[in-house]
Amino acid sequence: MNNVEYNTKNLIRAIRTSNEYNHYHRVLEKIKQDEELYVGMNEYRKRCFMLQMADNDSYLDDIANLRQEFGYILDNNLVSEFLIAEQRLNKMTRQVNASILDCINLDIDFL
Repeated sequence: MNNVEYNTKNLIRAIRTSNEYNHYHRVLEKIKQDEELYVGMNEYRKRCFMLQMADNDSYLDDIANLRQEFGYILDNNLVSEFLIAEQRLNKMTRQVNASILDCINLDIDFL
């Protein structure tokens, strides 16, 4: 096993033992116990993601409408806790990716 593979496995282990990762999964398991809540939350997440990917001038209005439509889901404390945990985990992985890209001098100016 080369050095990069070894350290990649160590990084994965560090992520999987982090508070952010474990909190995310603990709350997710609680939500999965209520199938209707889990399905509704995932529908919200899917539609929110699709809005974020679309090139749309009415993005803020669309997000506000989506939040209103799914208010019954978003008012649930477990869902709110999960969405915050998801944001924290995503932020951590984005920071890891950004750190790697910043340090390896990969030419991605075309993006």
